[in-house]
Amino acid sequence: MTNEEKVKPEKKRVIRFLQNACIICFLLCVGGLLYYGAICPWSSNDVSIYQCYAVAFWRGWPGLQDMPSGQCDFVISQAVMSQNSLLNDMQQWKLPYCLIEFVAAQRLDQPYHTLPREYPLLAELPFALGLIVPASWYVRAFDIEMLLLAGCIYMVLQRWRSRGAALAYSLYLMVGTVSTLGARFDIIPAGLTLFAVICAERKRWRWAFVCLALATLLKLYPVILLVPFLLAQQREITDRWYAWRRWQPMAVFVGICVLVVGASLWLNVAGTLAPLGYFTNRPVEIESLSASKLWISSLISKTSLEYVYSFGSINIANSSSSMPSETTALLVVSLFSTCWLQWRGRIDLAMASLLTLLIVIVTGKVFSPQYLIWVIPLVAYVGQSRLRWLCFWILVGLLTSWIFPFLFANILTFPMPYLPDGSLFNLVLTVRNLLILAFIVSMLISNSLGTTKVTGDMGMVEPV
Repeated sequence: MTNEEKVKPEKKRVIRFLQNACIICFLLCVGGLLYYGAICPWSSNDVSIYQCYAVAFWRGWPGLQDMPSGQCDFVISQAVMSQNSLLNDMQQWKLPYCLIEFVAAQRLDQPYHTLPREYPLLAELPFALGLIVPASWYVRAFDIEMLLLAGCIYMVLQRWRSRGAALAYSLYLMVGTVSTLGARFDIIPAGLTLFAVICAERKRWRWAFVCLALATLLKLYPVILLVPFLLAQQREITDRWYAWRRWQPMAVFVGICVLVVGASLWLNVAGTLAPLGYFTNRPVEIESLSASKLWISSLISKTSLEYVYSFGSINIANSSSSMPSETTALLVVSLFSTCWLQWRGRIDLAMASLLTLLIVIVTGKVFSPQYLIWVIPLVAYVGQSRLRWLCFWILVGLLTSWIFPFLFANILTFPMPYLPDGSLFNLVLTVRNLLILAFIVSMLISNSLGTTKVTGDMGMVEPV
């Protein structure tokens, strides 16, 4: 072997070492920035609520006495109000007396009986991990827990997709979730959704539906992905329609959901049903596409919108709890188009799942900043390190981080119910929402016209 041949491997090792060192420094900067954003005052409010839910569930109401005065008073009032409201409704519906008596006999003050108003039963598991440290450290413990889970998703992307996808994922987190990643638990259902897609693309259908069921039982929204998963699985199986092999993964999903929901009903019927009423009764939130439409309409008609702080967000007071008809039509048409493209084989499961989530987010009544976490793993998985995807989603992430907390903090200085009609806050919101809508439309049109194709490389969609 000549001297030149010996030098080349050494040079490659040096280059690889420098690349790895740069990546480690980048990841450390990302982690430090995300941790700093998570412990800021504007981000710790939700974590304090999670702490109250965890203490009330695992230790009962007596455990709330050890919490700071006034921090957890809402837990008891919400639980009592939900139970009384349900009992009144059951009496008006003239349901059997045994059911009414069963609900009335549930002791909400005992351990394992107080459930979160917004989330299903399994959400108590990530909330509980912070209880192993002193109460004053709960916020930081929860932040570290979420950051570690985000790091696990990075390793999954690097192992089962590519290093470019993993680095893109880190970049999206840094620019779009600096104030929400460590202060919410959305990274857990988002990660389970990604694991479900990876299992499905490797034909591990039962594990895919298990992950999807667990994600649904943590934060409900992943249930909308049941349709694309079923379509992908049914296209893969060639057995007769009544064959058990064809429906076994779906049976696993239903079985897990029935088991957990049944246990939740046994513990607290009112608390189990509360998340459904919570989301049904929410008005149009100020950050949603529907709110942007109402804002533009108010500028044209020269009328003023009224705002109110409720359900933990700023909402439009004079809007109904139902979505506008235009938004509903957009939701139905977009979802139908996505299913049609997937069934025809024009898009794969990963792209169909990403589009489904984006459609539901942008057409929903609520678009909170943490909703971006739902799609970031899938965006990185599908787009990897392609420049156009990087530029677009970095822009969306920067706009979202600008909206919350910076612009959000500014509008809180204005007295409600009225805010400046031409405020920068509404303008940036509208631009961000329209960008995501444009992305959805462009993906649907390009795939329907045949300008993209599935390459077979783990289902990646590439331009023709």
